[in-house]
Amino acid sequence: MRQFIDMTIATARNAVAIVAITALTVLAACSKDGNSVTIDARFLNMNQAHFYLYSPDGAIQGIDTVEVQAGRFTYNTQILQEGTLVIIFPNYATIPVFVTPGDDIDIDANAAHLRTMSITGNDDNKLFTEWRKNCDKLSPEQMKKQAEQFIKDHPASAASRWLVNQYFILDTKPDIIKAKKLLTMMLKASDNNIQVSRMLNKINEIGALPVGSTLPRLQAKDINGNAILNGKFVSGNTLIILWASWNYESLSMLRSIASHQNFGNEEKRYDNVVTICLDPDIKECRKNLKNSNAEELTNICDTMMWNSPLIKALGFTNIPDNIRLKNGKVTDRRLPISDLYK
Repeated sequence: MRQFIDMTIATARNAVAIVAITALTVLAACSKDGNSVTIDARFLNMNQAHFYLYSPDGAIQGIDTVEVQAGRFTYNTQILQEGTLVIIFPNYATIPVFVTPGDDIDIDANAAHLRTMSITGNDDNKLFTEWRKNCDKLSPEQMKKQAEQFIKDHPASAASRWLVNQYFILDTKPDIIKAKKLLTMMLKASDNNIQVSRMLNKINEIGALPVGSTLPRLQAKDINGNAILNGKFVSGNTLIILWASWNYESLSMLRSIASHQNFGNEEKRYDNVVTICLDPDIKECRKNLKNSNAEELTNICDTMMWNSPLIKALGFTNIPDNIRLKNGKVTDRRLPISDLYK
């Protein structure tokens, strides 16, 4: 009898242990990885589409494609540090999503009016959503003023990093002095945030290669994988342009140059033309080169967008952009299309 009782107790203990282990296993399976970020998005007036998604500050590596089905998508990724994920829509509009490890982000949007989409899940996204909605009907110059005020009001916010970059560094008229001033203020307010520190360290690259400077040694491959020797950039009269399929002014520049190189006065043609495409998709780049009759030019598309080491080395800060060189020395920068063959 005693033996039977002991066996019964042992069996009960084992059952309790099994239940406990099973419960822990279920909890572990249902719990969220500490480095995981999930984005759930819902779109009105959009059934199917695909977006590109990348990080300008290294939160993720490379470019992901996000598929929208029945107006929704869920995107899950692993990140090791806080950062920014940028969604590129089919019309090449972009929107930043600010993430930290463990975040669950919700997006509610109307595809007909993307600028007013709501992004929630943390304070940075809530702040930036409110800022975008308040600026919806403002002019670009007014938005720039509002961006500066937002940065001063929220210097420790990840959204402020994005605004400094968009309105004072990558703007068509960059204000590097103000960018440095704002970043210095942000660094103090954010306890020496590593992302802000990196921006300050890299800002000296902006505006590199002023007129009169000599082109540094560059490494690049064209869209067919062929290495481009530095001599391609520095011998004779050379034109380097930056363009993208979503920027009509830059496409006009590309078409004009291709036309001049193919059919223009031979005496005015450049010895070398190098085009750099900012697209994240090399197929889209090839399509526009074909449509512009620019396939015979030297074309580069490393799909790294503004993170491209080549773009940084050349000091490009806006789109379209261009550099004219003679025997490797910069003679002109940011020429209007009308002056490229003068």
